[in-house]
Amino acid sequence: MYYQIQSEISPINLQDYNPDILTFGIITLDELEECYECFGFALATVMECKNDTHEIHGEIEVYDDYHFGIITGIETKHFIRVQDRIGIYIKSNLFLIVVIEDQDDSMRVELFESLKHINLSKVTLERLIYGFLERLILNNYSTLEKIEEEISNHEDKINDNHLDRNFNYKITGIRKRLLLLDNFYEQLIVIGEELEENAIDIFNADNLRYFKLFTDRVTRLSNNTRMLQDYSDHVRDSYHAQLDYNLNNIMKMFTVVTTIFLPLTLIVGWYGMNFTYMPELHWKYGYLFVIVISVIVAVLCIFYFKKKKFL
Repeated sequence: MYYQIQSEISPINLQDYNPDILTFGIITLDELEECYECFGFALATVMECKNDTHEIHGEIEVYDDYHFGIITGIETKHFIRVQDRIGIYIKSNLFLIVVIEDQDDSMRVELFESLKHINLSKVTLERLIYGFLERLILNNYSTLEKIEEEISNHEDKINDNHLDRNFNYKITGIRKRLLLLDNFYEQLIVIGEELEENAIDIFNADNLRYFKLFTDRVTRLSNNTRMLQDYSDHVRDSYHAQLDYNLNNIMKMFTVVTTIFLPLTLIVGWYGMNFTYMPELHWKYGYLFVIVISVIVAVLCIFYFKKKKFL
């Protein structure tokens, strides 16, 4: 469907398209194949839209009188994952969205939601594009805050020595989400910078500030995402350091116990040889003597280890 914007939004047919009036549209791949020649779009752009891939890459290709690019959208409300994929065409007074994959019709919803925040009597092509792109990162700050809180909770558990057996699985999931977000922001930064360059001079120079504003916001989100990636690395290192510390304590305890019983083992082995001329074997208090010696040795060892803070 195509729409013209004057004082209000009016749906139009393709035959009524007027390049002198600001127009936007959201169409399917099948509709693109039928109309791309009418707009002067290259067949290669249509084939790229039909390319079945979920790679997140930001790129705006510059043609003689229009821009073309692919945007991969992600879902952040419930679980961060790749969800949508659209193609965009931008030429003078035209912003066209091609829905490649959108199971919940979210791109159409975002487009019309963005129009609710625009003064239609003063709307420009730049403002229209900015409004739509801005909707793609709506509430992303709260998403990053939730991830930060999740990492912080893991850190608190580690500091309290409450180690989660599934920690590695959970922290890996967090890192994958952050990597996906970072790739998403990188593609938007590239798109914003390309539009700001205005290579084919289809934008009003005074309105290029919209694209700079958008790029700056996405850059801040990208920086926050990378900060959280570093934070997750720090927490993961802390987890493994705590594991090593606990293991060292166990090994130290085994070493202390072994050291305490080593002289006792020597005493028992010595008197267990049963040589004929060992006077203690026939002494009335020989058994008690060995017990007392063993206790004294054990107490002295324990006292020594406590003094050295091994216990």
